Amino acid sequence: MRKLVAILVLVIAVAVPLAGCTNSSQGDNGNAQVTYKMRIYGTESCPYCQRMKDLSIEIFGATNTIFAEINPAITGTEANLQKFCILGSVLAAGDCSAPTPIVVLTDGEDHLLALWIGYVEKSELQKILDNTSVDRPLYWPYNSEGFIPLTEDKANKVRETLGLK
Repeated sequence: MRKLVAILVLVIAVAVPLAGCTNSSQGDNGNAQVTYKMRIYGTESCPYCQRMKDLSIEIFGATNTIFAEINPAITGTEANLQKFCILGSVLAAGDCSAPTPIVVLTDGEDHLLALWIGYVEKSELQKILDNTSVDRPLYWPYNSEGFIPLTEDKANKVRETLGLK
């Protein structure tokens, strides 16, 4: 009987702290925080692509970071290059001549949240996270001063190209 009570106490001691654990953490306001995914279209040889990939892994984890190689010299990158070109046209950066990386931020359910070219610092990424929503995806047009709401037609083009919601 003592062993049973000891095991029961041990199970309760372990289970109670774990009871609040879920796949998404809780914010200060009690609402579940969004799980984010970052898709990075670029090349392994691009230092800004690698910095964006490293930051994404640091913030969102490796499973929520998708690096899409676009180098046409590497077999199997044709589909990624085609998507990169379409995203470049959305950003008005000249289709396939857009600088790398092109970054697409989604939530855990693949809703489009933001789109931009280049590396952003951790503080800038936090501003993006604080100001985007499923209802109002943002983008940073090439050679502009900052993020603005993505028009519905451009948002739909990105969603269709990447199979997003």
